Amino acid sequence: MTQIEIERKITKSKNISLTVYLNGRVVLKHPAKISKIQLENFIAEKQNWILNKLQKIPKDLPKSLKFEDGETIHIFGESVKIYFNDKKTFYDPMNGFYVKKEKNEILRKKRAKHYLKSLLTSKIEPLVKKFEFNLKTKVNKISIRTMRSLWGSCNSKNYISINLSLVHCPDYIIDYIILHEISHTIEHNHSQKFWNLVKSQNPNFKIAEKWLRECGKNYIYYLN
Repeated sequence: MTQIEIERKITKSKNISLTVYLNGRVVLKHPAKISKIQLENFIAEKQNWILNKLQKIPKDLPKSLKFEDGETIHIFGESVKIYFNDKKTFYDPMNGFYVKKEKNEILRKKRAKHYLKSLLTSKIEPLVKKFEFNLKTKVNKISIRTMRSLWGSCNSKNYISINLSLVHCPDYIIDYIILHEISHTIEHNHSQKFWNLVKSQNPNFKIAEKWLRECGKNYIYYLN
């Protein structure tokens, strides 16, 4: 039987479900009170389905980061190595991304992502202020989180969510995504009025759109 690495998550749902993500993650969700044999039987029944899904994943998508010593990570468009550090997690643009060594892999990943979130926050805060001022609008809330397919979103309350994976992208892409979402606080659609707003701040925005179409898939799945 082919060995498949499966992550398990306990949910409040009464049902068992399986999801295969584009980055190769296979996640089994199930209620807390369920027998081991039930889960094993469910996985056995779904094995061919899982393999079929995995085979259909594009071969050039990157694997999810584990933040292990020697891995490569992109930070603000620059490719750097990850190194373990005994004291703390920090980023040195000239030398690499240093991750505090933890015995627990889950804790190491959590702390590394938290640091990347702080890096991205520092990068986007002045951009938010700039575009709020230029477009005479207001962002009521902004959050950074991992998302599987979107770089950003804006709802009717002008709450903006930004994909943490944006931390991997070049500065001009970060600039564009922030502009794009803040423009949605005025036009909650992709009408010509919306694109006129974007163009007023970035006449060359189509360069960023082209990069996202052609290269975005190589960055968006790192942290999921």
